[in-house]
Amino acid sequence: MQELISGILNFSELYPDLSKELTTVFRWIFVLLAVYILVRCIMSLLSTRPTPEVWGYFLVEDGGNFPITHWENVIGRSKSADINIPLKTVSNNQVILTRREDERWLIKDLGSKNGTVVNGMPLTPNKRYVIDIGDEIVISGVHCTIAPASLEEAANNRAMRKHDREPVAPWQILLAITLFQAMTIVQLILSMGDGVSAASLLSIAVLCGVMWVYIGVFKAMGRKGFEMEMIAFFMTTINLAVAASSQYGSAFRQLIAALIGIALMIFMCVYMRDLKRMRKVRPILAGLSVGLLLFNLLFGTMKYGAVNWVRIGSMTIQPSEVVKLAFIVIGAGTLEELYEKRNTILYAAFSLFCLGCLALMGDFGTALIFFATYLVVSFLRSGDLSRMILTVVGAAAMGLMVLRFKPYIASRFAIWGHVWDDPADKGFQQTRTLAIGAGGGQLGHGAGHGALEYVGASDTDLVFGFVMEEWGLIIAVLLVLCLITLTVFAVISIMAGRSTFYTIAACGASTMLLVQTILNIFGAVDLFPLTGVTFPFVSTGGTSLMTSWAMLSFFKAADMRRNASLVLRKEV
Repeated sequence: MQELISGILNFSELYPDLSKELTTVFRWIFVLLAVYILVRCIMSLLSTRPTPEVWGYFLVEDGGNFPITHWENVIGRSKSADINIPLKTVSNNQVILTRREDERWLIKDLGSKNGTVVNGMPLTPNKRYVIDIGDEIVISGVHCTIAPASLEEAANNRAMRKHDREPVAPWQILLAITLFQAMTIVQLILSMGDGVSAASLLSIAVLCGVMWVYIGVFKAMGRKGFEMEMIAFFMTTINLAVAASSQYGSAFRQLIAALIGIALMIFMCVYMRDLKRMRKVRPILAGLSVGLLLFNLLFGTMKYGAVNWVRIGSMTIQPSEVVKLAFIVIGAGTLEELYEKRNTILYAAFSLFCLGCLALMGDFGTALIFFATYLVVSFLRSGDLSRMILTVVGAAAMGLMVLRFKPYIASRFAIWGHVWDDPADKGFQQTRTLAIGAGGGQLGHGAGHGALEYVGASDTDLVFGFVMEEWGLIIAVLLVLCLITLTVFAVISIMAGRSTFYTIAACGASTMLLVQTILNIFGAVDLFPLTGVTFPFVSTGGTSLMTSWAMLSFFKAADMRRNASLVLRKEV
């Protein structure tokens, strides 16, 4: 790598004018490659509509045949029920029907008024029973049964799935990302000279190799649909370039964090295949989260007005970033769990504890992210809008108390909208971000040619301005669109999701990433107080990058496309 640096620097010295022209050409090519990579991935994710899979039929006496298209189904009189039986004797939510991996079924009466009987045996409310195809199910006097999909229909379903729009093939996009990474290495050398470390450039090259190995291995295993990962690899490339430009030698630490995040994402995908296992691990995750937050409160280091960092030797970690993953897992639940009040109460208590700890730390931005996620997850769990409104009112009161007793946070709100009144002190960061970031124009000045690196937190809280200056407004906006796309994809998955656990987890993860992005960008450009949160995948900070990669597992779990989800075993 050192020889490459020397060779490019010698070329630059011999042909200085040509080097400048090359940098200008690179800026155009960077934008074209970014548009090609991200637009193809985004369009593929949003244009693919998987055909719902029919697992069987629920036959109702004199009431029709209902296709079963989910692993978990509510049966009742309510219009929102998956299988609607519009009879007065049937409860709004009578029973839950759940498919097992061995293709048998579980049934659970939800405490219905007139009860449920299977093969002449009355069901005990809120207790699960195994039933088989053809068993007689009497729901409040209505005779029903489960019938399998016919062989002809199963063949027809397979034929229909073949007509689904296939995910975009990865190879051309991978080549484009590889070219982008190679040009980034050359650009950093041309612009920074001896100021760029060989480790930083090597980090980008290693990321490229990992990307090809990841896609190649899973493609060989019959998997497809890698748009999310390719988006993440592209954004991580920008992350490493930002680290190379702003912090000498930090890119290698960012690479290590990305590799840990990728490994954690794969592990979580495989682990989430068994929802029983997820149910058992949640108490452990809750206990570990409580321990991490308490440890942070006791031994945390003050940074930018918040005690949200813990120093271990030469490393610093942000425990709240790791707790984000547990917060989503604990909040998500299978359909039958959503009807258990105990689970709802425990999740609310856990959320309140997390928010209280973050308030004591002074980490207002992360508290907002957790609270927004709690609202979305709670609404998906209950569908109760009035409860959400009461929660918002209560949180607003708590927020006012935090502002009252946390002067540093209050000062952030005081300067909000008035940064130009005090550009040399309280408004220094935002005014420099607005002025310097806007100077990058549509194409940017090129990686390593920025001035914002001399402003505090330019590569974390203000990274949107950093990207605007060095990479241009077009690429900065595309990065935002990537995270918006993941959010839309998660919402789409609700309608066809196999399990509420996967869909709630995906929506919870998308809320975290999107709210975090909004707070980061709006804070940097003074549309909201500067809250000190990172831009997912892009801001430097190993814990944040690792968590961002791990969160992709929730999106992969909700992916309904055939052989696209790593959470499901490969279909033949």
